[in-house]
Amino acid sequence: MYLNFYELNKEPFQITPDPSFLYLSLSHREALASIIYGVEKKKDLF
Repeated sequence: MYLNFYELNKEPFQITPDPSFLYLSLSHREALASIIYGVEKKKDLF
């Protein structure tokens, strides 16, 4: 269904996530960096 409609070369949905389909915008990257920093420094983010 998705392959034909979106003209994809491979199935986008599998049991495990495929990082090749991941899109990180600038705001996503900043949020991810904050989460990683908090986990590494063991700080409470909330």
